[in-house]
Amino acid sequence: MSNTVYLIEVEKLLKKTEEALLSIDSVNEYGEKVLDMAERYVADAKHYIEKGDLRTAFGSVEYAHGLLDGGVGSGSLKNTNPNKAELFVFSNKGE
Repeated sequence: MSNTVYLIEVEKLLKKTEEALLSIDSVNEYGEKVLDMAERYVADAKHYIEKGDLRTAFGSVEYAHGLLDGGVGSGSLKNTNPNKAELFVFSNKGE
């Protein structure tokens, strides 16, 4: 995969994760910690994009989104925007 294509894919994932961050609220103290970690991994991804290290940027943004999915699945985070349910593997539908 060329660097240009890889950059486009990483930026697409970053946009999706940033949308997810805007659609989520913490339910408890653990959720606050998970949300903080996810935000830090997003910042890391941006830093690595600037450095041109797209593999590490990809890993950082995927890890951030995984934290959000896990937080929603565990009930520590809640998706507050039902129109954005497709951003998460898990949902809050059972509530």
